[in-house]
Amino acid sequence: MYGMLFREVLFPFYENRLRGRATLTYLKELERSQWRPEQELRELNWRKMLEALQFAERNVPYYGRRFAEHGVRAKDVHAPGDLVRFPVLTKADIRANGREMIATGWKGKLYKSGTGGSTGAPVQFYYDHETYERRFAAAMRADGWAGGRIGEKELHIWGTPTAAEPRWKQAKRAVHEAVLRKKMVSAWDLSEARLASVVKQIVHYRPNLVIGYTSPLYYTARYALETGRKLPSPRGIVATAERLFSHQRETIERAFEAPVFDRYGCREVMLIGAECERHKGKHLNLENAFVELHAGGRPAKPGEPGEVIVSDLVCRSMPLLRYKNEDIAVAAEAPCSCGRGLPLLASVEGRVLDMIVGPDGQVLAGEFFPHLFKDHPTVSRYQIHQDKTRAITIKIMPGENYRPETSQIIEREIRRLLGDRASIQMQVVDEIPVTRGGKFRVTVSEVPVAFGGEAA
Repeated sequence: MYGMLFREVLFPFYENRLRGRATLTYLKELERSQWRPEQELRELNWRKMLEALQFAERNVPYYGRRFAEHGVRAKDVHAPGDLVRFPVLTKADIRANGREMIATGWKGKLYKSGTGGSTGAPVQFYYDHETYERRFAAAMRADGWAGGRIGEKELHIWGTPTAAEPRWKQAKRAVHEAVLRKKMVSAWDLSEARLASVVKQIVHYRPNLVIGYTSPLYYTARYALETGRKLPSPRGIVATAERLFSHQRETIERAFEAPVFDRYGCREVMLIGAECERHKGKHLNLENAFVELHAGGRPAKPGEPGEVIVSDLVCRSMPLLRYKNEDIAVAAEAPCSCGRGLPLLASVEGRVLDMIVGPDGQVLAGEFFPHLFKDHPTVSRYQIHQDKTRAITIKIMPGENYRPETSQIIEREIRRLLGDRASIQMQVVDEIPVTRGGKFRVTVSEVPVAFGGEAA
């Protein structure tokens, strides 16, 4: 009863009248457009990309300068293949030119966000409220594919604030969760004691949809199976933030007796692709993002791995165009049988983060560190290494305006979860090497994670 009342009356009143947002209007548009033929959607996607390029060239100092340096003009772009002549945007570019990337004369309110990055390079950026509304609508559409409905219970095994919050803020958050029926559970601590608490909360709350980071979802499911705890079956489970392996999907589905829906995005542009009920790949969010896959300087063929270059089609306050997010993906060779015109990514490679083990058996999710470092943009790059003795070394490459106190703050936040007995050494370095395969790993641990005597 509450779900229907909230969905039909309370939430529309709150979102439309009280907050003056157009989120639900955008959601209706997306729910209609997903059924349009693929060719129509690709044409719409391309028109929006051209509009974004033209706007950026006219209104954003950074792009006007960079396009001129490369001898390219938006008016000369006639097909997607022409984009290879345009500069690629990197995290380093955003860090060095952030202020120059704000649209000239932008009058609306700007919201700051950031990412610690799965590649260990923190970056901060801004977006406007319309962008937030359109991104939120896209996430709501994908939630619907997984069985989510506005006003019905959701449980999020998610990133929570790393620093202690004042009581008034905790109370506000509790009211917000109760009204929206979205229960938040910390994804950071994966110790057995904490997993037991998470399982207990899931059993008591009985959510209709579970959304979480892949590793915490996997270890929660695994713990429930190993201890014989039966979990309630939601309509669906959404796994995101990390690569989802087949053994993880199988374990999560077996524990919850519900299907897993893999989702892909990045904080800079949010949702990029999401699975529907057919689980044949991730439908691209074509209405909001233009995605290129490049292999060796040319567009990758379907079935061929390529570097992801993504452009935000809705943000005009600080457009991120041809942004290299340092992921690798593969385009599907065939459309989905569900009938939606949104093309598929067959797979996304990367973002595997090791977990860190504390002196007393605490297990800290690897996703904690990007979440922590996103608030420290003066750190140019970082890496966490744990040796077999459980000693932790945190390497930091200082960036502009870096202060020594930053290392102390970071160490204090880590000790808040691992305790004072944790062996933590902070190192300020000039360089952090990549692996032999040319990859960069944020967390590297030599300590196996064990539950019930079995190493993970």
